[in-house]
Amino acid sequence: MNRLSAIAAALTFAVGAAAPVVPAQAGPAASDRCPEVVVVAARGSEQNDGPEPARYSEQAPWTSNGYEATHLSAFLHYAEARHLERAGTSLMADVHVLGLDDSVYPASLPLPALAEEDEELTPVQTAQRLGEVLAESPAHVIADNAARGFVEGVRSGIDGTPDYLAAWEGVTGCTPGYLLLGYSQGAIVLTAQEQALAEQGRLVGSLYFGNPLLRPGASPVVGSPERGAGLLAPVPQGMLPAASTSTPRLDYCLRGDFACDTTVDALSTSLASRAGAHAEYFVTDQRTADDAYVADTFADWINDYTSPHD
Repeated sequence: MNRLSAIAAALTFAVGAAAPVVPAQAGPAASDRCPEVVVVAARGSEQNDGPEPARYSEQAPWTSNGYEATHLSAFLHYAEARHLERAGTSLMADVHVLGLDDSVYPASLPLPALAEEDEELTPVQTAQRLGEVLAESPAHVIADNAARGFVEGVRSGIDGTPDYLAAWEGVTGCTPGYLLLGYSQGAIVLTAQEQALAEQGRLVGSLYFGNPLLRPGASPVVGSPERGAGLLAPVPQGMLPAASTSTPRLDYCLRGDFACDTTVDALSTSLASRAGAHAEYFVTDQRTADDAYVADTFADWINDYTSPHD
């Protein structure tokens, strides 16, 4: 079975029937006040070290559970700061951030890293490191372990998220609108939630960074990708989670991000530098015009949302 066939089979299994996952802890809001909007955050692969709970507005009583992880957290802080600067008001005052924790979505993709943190390898060094890894474990073993972890994690997240949100609502008594915010593998899990939430009139929007589901010609996309084709773009559409067409969505794909802009150069760069452009969303020192556009779009969705219960 080739790589693409294996991915197709894996995702068919991932979106098929499975026993629902009931979260061990749904992360209830620590307040009698209900948020108008809940950002459901799904982190990227293997972002599982030390969740760091955060508050995104001084005016909000809620603290996240920290499972939004580094990139999504950096974006949320930036969106809040930018809105304060431009509008003079807090964007996140009525917004709670609820990360999908490891009880429902383990974000697994157990692959060995060739480069150390902040290290960029030469082609020769990359080949040497790859040889060292393969000397310890055959390629098929590495691939099988990675595929198994990925499939199980995605399946768990897809099937378990509705129960996770229902458990949170049961604890809090709140029925907010949901804004889906996913990075990398997390975008797959959240895309599968769009249709049901849209049918309920409670999907505020969907914002994804480095989305492996991205297809050539998809719109709207920012980031100027060269191809704009995700790793899973060759998989037949009917075998993947279906996005809603009735609510706002935006993909942010940096040029050279191997997950959503799959080129030979992007793949080789990712091996030599711990994911290359895929690891750069909102964590670099400089903000770009695309960063600002994404944050402003996110803010518009929140400001424009009207609950069907109002």
